[in-house]
Amino acid sequence: MIENISSHKGRSLRIGVVGTAKNTGKTTTLVALLSEAGKNGLHPAITGIGYDGEAIDNLTFLPKPRVDVSPGFIIGTAKECVFRATAKSELLEDSEEDASLGIVELVRISSSGRILLVGPNNAHALDRVLLLMDKYSPLILIDGALGRMVPMSAADAVIFATGAARTNDIRLLADEMKAIQDVFSLDSFPRISQLPEMPERVTVYDGNNRALYCHFSSLLGSEDVFSLRELLKPGISRIAIPGAVSASCLNSLLESHGAFLNGVVFYFSSPAVLLAGGNPLEVKEILDKIQDCGAIAAYHKPLPILAVTINPFYPKPAKRRGFFDPAYVEEEKLLHEFTRCLSVPVFNIIKQGAAELFDLVRLYLQNEVIKK
Repeated sequence: MIENISSHKGRSLRIGVVGTAKNTGKTTTLVALLSEAGKNGLHPAITGIGYDGEAIDNLTFLPKPRVDVSPGFIIGTAKECVFRATAKSELLEDSEEDASLGIVELVRISSSGRILLVGPNNAHALDRVLLLMDKYSPLILIDGALGRMVPMSAADAVIFATGAARTNDIRLLADEMKAIQDVFSLDSFPRISQLPEMPERVTVYDGNNRALYCHFSSLLGSEDVFSLRELLKPGISRIAIPGAVSASCLNSLLESHGAFLNGVVFYFSSPAVLLAGGNPLEVKEILDKIQDCGAIAAYHKPLPILAVTINPFYPKPAKRRGFFDPAYVEEEKLLHEFTRCLSVPVFNIIKQGAAELFDLVRLYLQNEVIKK
């Protein structure tokens, strides 16, 4: 059993649960982890990035897992969702941060039931909600998605949920997850301790460590690339990019200035900002190009992958136009391909349950407590 420490102080451990597409098992993973947490006497705090938890998928009209919560759990969700939840709760505080369905409230669940998670849509608002949650539980679970990755930079580690709903080509699905793992585990991690804090704007440093600022924080369009090119001269030492990055923009930059990037450090805030800007396979290809130029890619805040969950389900178009039937790829082949490709633990939550996955989270939490 894990005891919740009523006098818990300081920063909580933040674990993101990230779905690579709709219906890949993210909510199933989150609900199973919550169930295991309850069995082990742990009352986590839970919030999300954007909107999730609906009963019926709004595209396929197939049933979706609901977010079931137990007494003692701390929830950060929009006020409207608190009002409509079947789970009863008491208000702890108002975050004053907006979500798509109103201001995000922090509540403590007082009776078991279901609740819809509608959290902040941007990194700043999520940071604010997480800071408020820190005082209520040593563990925070963040519901997220590959298409909303930038705010997930606030997590300490992530669990990816992927499956046949993204593509029923098992080999391609495994290759994509391997690319994600590679993006998240750059060999240059040891080097980042020698680098300074991440600036607020895109910044180029010359050989004398002098900063040359751009007026933007992300690299997402042709105008951004043009402005950055104006600062790139032979002898630069580092390019710091704090915000989201487009793979196509990075590729354009490498094609035009790759000849003098040898030894230059591309300094990103986290792997989350890279995955927000393109297909994982394309992002991995761009990182390979950076290394081929003799440059170095590094993160200000590494974000380790704790585990991957896989889901053999996918929605198959039905005979009736606009409707879908449930279909499945071969479970054993899916698990074999993923365990062959990845160096992190892989779980089929529906078949195996979440006990082993929760053990990983618990061990991670205990190690963080020891560090503190």
